[in-house]
Amino acid sequence: MNPINFPIDKKDFLENFFEKKPCVFKQIYDDDFIKHSEIENIFNRSNLPSFEGIKLMYNGIIDKTEYIESYNDLGTRRYRYIYSKLYDYLNSGATLVANGIINETKIDQLAKACSSFTDSHPFSSLYLSYGEKSSFKPHWDSRDIFAIQLSGKKRWIIYKPSFPDPVYLHQSKDMENTYPCPSEPYDDFVLETGDVLYLPRGWWHNPLPLGEETIHLSVGIFPPYAHEYINWLSYKITDIDIGRKSLPRSWKQAKDEIDILAKYVIDNITSEDSYNEFLKSFSDEKRGPSKLNLRLFCGKKHHSISKTSRLRINSNNNLSIDEGYIICNGAKVNLDQFSIHLLSKISEIPYISFENLLSFFDHSKQKNIEDLIYKLGYQDILEIIDDL
Repeated sequence: MNPINFPIDKKDFLENFFEKKPCVFKQIYDDDFIKHSEIENIFNRSNLPSFEGIKLMYNGIIDKTEYIESYNDLGTRRYRYIYSKLYDYLNSGATLVANGIINETKIDQLAKACSSFTDSHPFSSLYLSYGEKSSFKPHWDSRDIFAIQLSGKKRWIIYKPSFPDPVYLHQSKDMENTYPCPSEPYDDFVLETGDVLYLPRGWWHNPLPLGEETIHLSVGIFPPYAHEYINWLSYKITDIDIGRKSLPRSWKQAKDEIDILAKYVIDNITSEDSYNEFLKSFSDEKRGPSKLNLRLFCGKKHHSISKTSRLRINSNNNLSIDEGYIICNGAKVNLDQFSIHLLSKISEIPYISFENLLSFFDHSKQKNIEDLIYKLGYQDILEIIDDL
């Protein structure tokens, strides 16, 4: 089953909430899905050997030399926590953050649940704290997030945007004097274990621990943005001669060339073919983690797919299925009508069991379906997992 069961369908969410307003979904995450010990192990492993993705927040970012030491291990530079100092900071109210988590199976499943719901690429971060004071001040994020409360509870105070739809160039700490946080909160609530908050980018927020252990996973999502379409087109313009030339030093001399460039931009930015080519390029660049399945795909014996196996497409955007192709981890696969029907059903119900999938098709098709799923799994188009 999907570890997060959103109570509204994707179309409703994209039309009424996505990039528009926050939404709290109560008790939609299975809090037995990931154990406390598994979370601790993630902080132990996260982005070793450099600890690049680890940071400790306490009235700002704490210098890593305060709680991490390096050492020589048979000629290899390694890093480890200075545990007593880390414990001191956490007991004083600091927040430990692991950014950019990948290839942690259960975290990846949670992130994929959010990415499938939004047709977007995910970025996962864990936040752990024990105190009562905020390790941050009110700030905005330049990406939409899903905050999944894994353990404990946390108070969230949310304010409307003062600078709508920021991107990575816009950081609240650099812009708060020009675009200050509003004085009146939009909402003030406590997120409890099993709850999920959706928060669009640009919305000010101040998460506050409540004097007990609190752990939440933040899944940032990255759809294709308008400025990325323009950037893509700026590289495409070098396909024509005028796009590779230097520009004259005066407007009078440059005007004719600028007019040609403007026509090229207008013709292409309003072209359906150009837009579809951009989306393909955007998808081509993305890679997602998938679980190694040696039992199914390795060895001389052909193993069958278990009825309880769960299936998910290894793509964050499956809108192209109806057009007869799919792009997963850099590979484009053209689809026939039967494959379109099959993958559409898997896209509609991420982590559908093989047994449930078969119930939507004629029994005589079972062997064809199993062979197709095996082939797509081998090509890393489908993720086939036996234990969620």
